[in-house]
Amino acid sequence: MIKVYILFVLSVVPCSISIQLLNYADCGSSAIIHSILLEPCDATPCIIHQLQNYTARINFTARANHKRAFNFASSVTTGLNDKWSVPTFDACTNDLKCPIQAGLAQIYTITVTCPLARPSRVAAKWEVKTGDDPNDPDIICFVFPVEIV
Repeated sequence: MIKVYILFVLSVVPCSISIQLLNYADCGSSAIIHSILLEPCDATPCIIHQLQNYTARINFTARANHKRAFNFASSVTTGLNDKWSVPTFDACTNDLKCPIQAGLAQIYTITVTCPLARPSRVAAKWEVKTGDDPNDPDIICFVFPVEIV
């Protein structure tokens, strides 16, 4: 009986809460986005806490080859973009396998910290671009609702 109890506790403790983002908008991706998983998150809009880490797993297939890729993040409210810092600007030094090959499915995992911000409901925007300029074309771009608390 004790062994069963210990196994039960060990199997419950490491669980984390995540949600597959279904309520997101593609904002110009050249790649095909298959799914996006956000953790920890258990609702839509995702309730995110200032200075807490969040991990996104983006399952995608590129339609073209790309030598490099760069991360950009922001929140969008009433037409204004508020840039967020990203821990790893060069996506190829993070988890993304570069060069990115057309037709090859990848899961890109990145962890970001919610910035200090005035509590509000905003649209979070994530972009992976072909270059290090914000005006470069998007490989991946999606927007999803969040509530910052």
